[in-house]
Amino acid sequence: MPMLRCETGRVSTVTLDRPPANALDTGAFEELIDVLGRLRAAADVRAVVMTGTGRFFSAGLDLFAVFSYPPAGFDAFTAKFDEAFATLFAFPKPVVAAINGHAIAGGAVLAAAADHRVIADGDGKMGLTEIQVGVPFPVAILEIVRFACSGPSLAELLYYGRTYPPSDACTRRLADELVAPDALMARAVESAEALAAQDATAFGHVKRQLRAPALRLIEALRPGEDPIWDVWRSAETRAAVAAYRERTLKKR
Repeated sequence: MPMLRCETGRVSTVTLDRPPANALDTGAFEELIDVLGRLRAAADVRAVVMTGTGRFFSAGLDLFAVFSYPPAGFDAFTAKFDEAFATLFAFPKPVVAAINGHAIAGGAVLAAAADHRVIADGDGKMGLTEIQVGVPFPVAILEIVRFACSGPSLAELLYYGRTYPPSDACTRRLADELVAPDALMARAVESAEALAAQDATAFGHVKRQLRAPALRLIEALRPGEDPIWDVWRSAETRAAVAAYRERTLKKR
């Protein structure tokens, strides 16, 4: 069953639709790579808005699925993970994240890869919780976050793994603009249209130039070859993830 819905047009909408939390696994990354490839090639598509469904933008990785993959399946996951985030971050057309609800860990990183992040005021939380899960940041993730969230709160975001309500998420540069929930999509499309109004060739070059230091580090490694993935494969990391899942389930 597809995990992403794509409505094409001058401003195309990509919707994460994998209830209940729009969590990400290998299949979701494969779909994202495919969708972005088609949108990049479509001359009539000038910009993209990415959003989620229900209470979640995305809760990040589907930890139950990912850490149950056999070795070959985990290898495929790491390659698609790296490729998907690199493809989104390097996408030459404008991307606006319409953060409709919770954006946690990899979900917050999806938003960070966008050019502008609009967040709905409400009960949703944002945060980079990887350290609480017990996993270190792959290079692709760390460089995207370093680019998008640079400033005095960056170390706090990474070292503590806290989650924040929308206004505090904006203060800490996890998001750029706070809007009323019923204005979210209209404002995201408006922002995408404003970026799409620029010369497409010039925009693509400026975006690439702006992100060049991060992209050089990301693209220096072939997908799946980041040494940090060996840490994810370790027994210690898997035990930490299992403990995190157990703590999370007890809270529900």
